[in-house]
This record gives sequence, C-alpha cells and structure tokens, in this order.
Amino acid sequence: MKRVAQIIRSSADWYEPFVEPEDMSEHDVDEAWGRENFEKRDFFVGELEDTLVATVTLQDAGDYNYLGYVYLHADHTGKGLGKRLLHFARAESRRRSKQGMVLIAHPEATWATRAYERYGFECIATAREDVLAWNDGWLEPYYEEGFHLYRYTHA
Repeated sequence: MKRVAQIIRSSADWYEPFVEPEDMSEHDVDEAWGRENFEKRDFFVGELEDTLVATVTLQDAGDYNYLGYVYLHADHTGKGLGKRLLHFARAESRRRSKQGMVLIAHPEATWATRAYERYGFECIATAREDVLAWNDGWLEPYYEEGFHLYRYTHA
C-alpha cells in the first residue's frame, strides 16, 4: 500500500488548483488512507520494467463497479498505460457480471476526463445533487466537491 500511495501522491499537486482543501486528502494520501481503503476496495497494480507504476481500484456498486482510483505515477503518463488500466478494469468488471463501470472526476482534470471519454465513458451527472443521487446515494462517502459522474456500459 505504501507504493500505491506513492503513485497517487505523485500527481496530487495537479489537483491543488481546483480541488477543495478538505478533499485533497483523497489525492495526497498517507498510511492511514491505505489502511482504511485497503479494506473497502479491490486494488490492482500495474508494473513497467519491474517498477510499480499504476493502480486501479474496483468496488461493487450494485449493477456497476466503481473505479475509485485510476492513477499512473506522474513519471509514466503518456505511455498508453492508462488505457491498459481501463482495459483491465473493464475485463474484471465483465468477469464480475456487472453492467459497466462508474467513476467521478473533476472537469478541470482534463487529462483524466479526456482519457475517460476517449475510452467510452460518458458524463451522466454534473450537478452535486445528481451525482449524489446515483444508485440511491451510493457515492456520498466518495464525493468530492465539483466532481462529475461518468459511466461506461459494457457492450
């Protein structure tokens, strides 16, 4: 979990200009974050040349899997690894017989939202109350102010 936290922290400063200060703990993570999240999410990691460089998490959210963290180490972006992470998540979600995947992303994190949309995710809710209403409020513990809800439906 320490290495996973390093991956997530590697890009935390990218979020500082637009993420609310109280939500930065989801990006600038520590050991307590690791202990708490390891119990509620399935973590998967990706390696490149024997170095851990990526992580994606899945959680059961009814008919969908929630991707809570889709992160590449900042030193390894632009190499097609994000697409490979999403391919893996899609395969795992299908294996679990889910209809698709959902995630939340801030619209100013354009590096992420563009990648999600290119992959086939569609933004289905932008207003706070609509994001929080999804799946009877399932996202409430994970919501960060200003984030939008994206959905990918398996074909």
